Amino acid sequence: MTKIHPTTWLATLLWLVPAMATAQVALFPDEVERVDVIGIERDGRELYAFDALTGGQVSLRLDVAEEVLFEASRGRVGVVVTDRRALGVTSGRDWVELRFRLDEAPVGSILVEDRVALLVSNRRALAFNGQAGWVEEALTPNEFPTVVRVGAAVGVVTTNRRALAIAPGRRGFASEALQVGESLEEVAAEDTLATIRTERRILVFSAPRGSWSTQKRTLR
Repeated sequence: MTKIHPTTWLATLLWLVPAMATAQVALFPDEVERVDVIGIERDGRELYAFDALTGGQVSLRLDVAEEVLFEASRGRVGVVVTDRRALGVTSGRDWVELRFRLDEAPVGSILVEDRVALLVSNRRALAFNGQAGWVEEALTPNEFPTVVRVGAAVGVVTTNRRALAIAPGRRGFASEALQVGESLEEVAAEDTLATIRTERRILVFSAPRGSWSTQKRTLR
């Protein structure tokens, strides 16, 4: 058997690494980058978003007596929620607002990740995903949220009736109905996948594909 000299093997490996990196397929047109590039600062009623990629900044003036309830930035997304509206900003763009309706208010946690932010009100599921701005899905009568999860480039909301998923660039939630009496065991979101396990099925949402797939579980 022919022996390969260690130096020859190392040279071959170093040559292959760049080629392997080039061969990787991007998950999205601009890939998922885990680098914070948006900074949010408040000065009185002025809101500023500083963009490390473009070197620019955008500002927005809050209403008189408008109360800030939440603010956070991660990756390319920044979100501020007040008692009157939700505000989102992404790299290279201005602030985008979504006004709350009469008697509408956020409930539970507000989650912000690299490419997606997600919150739920008593009336709607709301997501900010950069290029598409704010995306909303009205809750039906007697429908209520149960779990909210966000990954680097995916978000999922479960209710007592369905699962709603969002991905960067999507202009609407992808909905998957839950069966009557189907109970959740686990809900997770990581990177570009959201996974839901019930006692009957495994549901997986792929952010790059923008759709749900399901697998019936084996009964034991």
